Amino acid sequence: MPAMTESSAQVFIMSLPPTEAASDTIAIWHFCAMALAEPDGESLDLLREQPYQPLWLATAMQELSSLPLDVWQGEHTRLFTFPALCPPFASAYLEEGTLNGHRAAALETFYADLGLLSTGLPADYLGTICECAAFLHEENGPEVLRGFCQDTLSDWLDRFLGDLTSQSELLFYRGLAQELARLAYACLAPERQT
Repeated sequence: MPAMTESSAQVFIMSLPPTEAASDTIAIWHFCAMALAEPDGESLDLLREQPYQPLWLATAMQELSSLPLDVWQGEHTRLFTFPALCPPFASAYLEEGTLNGHRAAALETFYADLGLLSTGLPADYLGTICECAAFLHEENGPEVLRGFCQDTLSDWLDRFLGDLTSQSELLFYRGLAQELARLAYACLAPERQT
């Protein structure tokens, strides 16, 4: 997965720039995409600059600030790349650990139909899915986003989030798992929100 840079953190797959007047939901989807990216020397500053700042982030940022960058990078690698205890790809959960499977191919076509350009990441990478969700919410509203989440996340995200919560040694990734769970739940079951 690529390192998080200012430009890649703002838009992973989109050829269109995000609007300046993004809603809270759009900002949360962008935040989650950024949080999944490989950390680098600018990541803490980029996280601090995000318009969305969940309550758990302050404590997680204190922890990250106290660690050498290579420890954070090592945790990211351990969780998501090798040995990939919780790979952030739909295909890994749906197709017996295979990457770039049927779900990735279907999403690649879906993104192309929307006019979105891939940056070379697998189409079923959760960060890419989060960026597409932000785009869909902004361009088409919550109903279209709900269908996308149902089709794209409902059959594997719970397992990924369970793995991320149980395997992460950093508060940051456990908080991210909670944030993604809350966001997906709000998208998939909005009538249950109070």
